[in-house]
Amino acid sequence: MGLVLACEDHSAADLVALGCAGEERGFGFCFLSDHFHPWSVRDGHSSNIWPVLGALACQTKSVGLVSAVTCPVLRIHPTTLAQAASTVFHLSQGRFVLGLGTGERLNEQIQGQPFPAFSERLARVRESIALVRLLLKGEEVTESGRYFSVNRAQLFDPAAELPIMVAASGERASRMAAECADGLICLGAREELLKVFESRGPRKRPGLAQLSVCWGKDEAAAIRTAHRYFPHVALDGTLFAQLATPLECDRAVSGITEDDVGAAIVCGPDPLPYRRAIEECYEAGFDAVALHQIGPDQRGFLEWWSEELKPLL
Repeated sequence: MGLVLACEDHSAADLVALGCAGEERGFGFCFLSDHFHPWSVRDGHSSNIWPVLGALACQTKSVGLVSAVTCPVLRIHPTTLAQAASTVFHLSQGRFVLGLGTGERLNEQIQGQPFPAFSERLARVRESIALVRLLLKGEEVTESGRYFSVNRAQLFDPAAELPIMVAASGERASRMAAECADGLICLGAREELLKVFESRGPRKRPGLAQLSVCWGKDEAAAIRTAHRYFPHVALDGTLFAQLATPLECDRAVSGITEDDVGAAIVCGPDPLPYRRAIEECYEAGFDAVALHQIGPDQRGFLEWWSEELKPLL
């Protein structure tokens, strides 16, 4: 079981403190989101993921760390990505997993380049992974690809064993992940995507699922909290990628109701619906599940998790 640390929801210092608290409460790994902009203007944060990962690598002892997920399409070059990932891998003594995905316009258009079509984003991720793997071997790399070029680059802290996972929300991304990744990341119990991934791979590779939830002492109040802080959870996943700014994201969810949010995720104090949602992920074939607690009461959630939900699992 893992804990989601949403960089768009909390300050960098709070993210590190929550990761340490999550380890103390028995979570086995942490997912860290990688955003330049938050989803909503109300969120107020978007810390750079790499210093946060470095701090967590030094201040935790056993918890795994996963970038969930970094987009290597426009915002970060494969040489920079390989160096950053290798650094965190060594700081954490091998506890880091590099999670990659095709990204959102919200974060990628900041470079001043047009946000590519999905097919091009897939190709860019694939090419970036190939270059990152070469660089992680520690050998000198000179490559000129369709989207990225590398000239006589060499990592002197190689990490060839660093796992690379890919996030998928559709079949095309799952097929691409099957061809070049060490594991699959999905939002929810997407059994159909995991089957595509496993059917095209030469070996058993892990699948990680993320579940957004909103614990609270009162179910109705928890639904209101989730609706206030992350109504996007009820938004069509394919629309996420095309939204350009936090304000545009807020406009896109203006019609989403509390009932919509309550139907989309588990909310409230009863641990049994949470256990059922988690079990659905494992029954679908996923190996691990990360919980994303929506809203400011992260400490209350961690206490409830360790005292009420964790003993049921």
